[in-house]
Amino acid sequence: MTQSPQVATQPWPNENRGGSGLQLESLRRRNAASIAETILREQHVSRAEIASLVGLSQGTVTRITAELRRAGFIVEAGASFSERDPGRPRVPVAIDRSTFRFAGVHIGFRRSTVGLVNLAGELVTERVAEHRSLDPGVVLRETRELLRRTHEAAGGTILGAGVCAGGWVEPERGLLREHAALGWADVPLREAAGALDVPVVIDSSVRALALANARFGAGRDSSNMLYLFVGNIVGAAQVVNGRTVRGHQSAAGTIDHLPVGPRSGVPCSCGRRNCLRSLGSDVAVVERAQADGLITADGQLEDVIAVATGSGPNSRRAANILRDRARYAGVAAGLLLDLLAPDIVVLDGGILQTPQLLGVFRAAARDRTTRYADAAELIVPTGLGEGGLVRGAATLALDAFYRDPLAETPSAAT
Repeated sequence: MTQSPQVATQPWPNENRGGSGLQLESLRRRNAASIAETILREQHVSRAEIASLVGLSQGTVTRITAELRRAGFIVEAGASFSERDPGRPRVPVAIDRSTFRFAGVHIGFRRSTVGLVNLAGELVTERVAEHRSLDPGVVLRETRELLRRTHEAAGGTILGAGVCAGGWVEPERGLLREHAALGWADVPLREAAGALDVPVVIDSSVRALALANARFGAGRDSSNMLYLFVGNIVGAAQVVNGRTVRGHQSAAGTIDHLPVGPRSGVPCSCGRRNCLRSLGSDVAVVERAQADGLITADGQLEDVIAVATGSGPNSRRAANILRDRARYAGVAAGLLLDLLAPDIVVLDGGILQTPQLLGVFRAAARDRTTRYADAAELIVPTGLGEGGLVRGAATLALDAFYRDPLAETPSAAT
């Protein structure tokens, strides 16, 4: 008999106990978070190895892993033998990938992308819908319906959801304050996941994707990562020791209007023609190519790239537009390297559709920075792979879960 998809209705609660009871409970949950994170990172790891890695007694690890197993979050992965102690079987544990899900919703410039990931942050399913209207109410309603159908088709128990969009987002209010490319202001993003009665975490696409890269992608081994997205929107996010930097009113990383070149770009909403959005965004590339007659009025970035890589009479002009974009974006990366001093820069967005120009980007960053002789080596493409937008959005909720896994007691577990 096929079971219908389920949603866990328990929120991530706050403990209301007092005194030593609160302290012991807080300690237990911090230990559980450390253990769950270790299992996620190591993939298959014995209880003895966990105890060594997190600095806890084997008794504590055994008790907490038993709780995590009862909740269905981890499984035993089969016995093996240690080379150092071949007489004693080693029974590793691993994250259970089969039952629980986190929903991810990304609202983009041209389309919405929704899907589900498992407890290990791996993509389970994904669906995409082009915007039929740019009215925010219509987009949110259609995205919500798309998510409902996706969940029904895939099944599983959803523990939480993450919703993200480009532009300036205030997570605490669940509000998209400004999205210049869409022309939106003060849009309640939480409505995109309204069909799910689960904890919902809201943030900007840039911060969501940065967090996902820090957990699962190219920045996984870095304690200070800078994520730079150059696409229809342009933004940056810094992740320090696993935490994204939001700044005053959650406006950190809105670098669209950073001056990076001469006043030769398309007019920007800020009034400048030399800011990063007017010189380096996908929108600017498309508008410049349209103005030069290289693509049609309804052409997109892919059309510019096709002209640039073809053998037609306009290929050189189109290639120069893309080369200029790579150079100006690289200037921005160099400025951010000096300002934020990260260990690594993870690059993402439409700019990766022209990998042959990454050398131009890296060279511009190296020439602009005053502190990094090895700047070119520090810049790497995103490592999220398939379903990156869904994984990025879902990581917002997944990150909250792993910070306090024992707070989630799914009453609807299958």
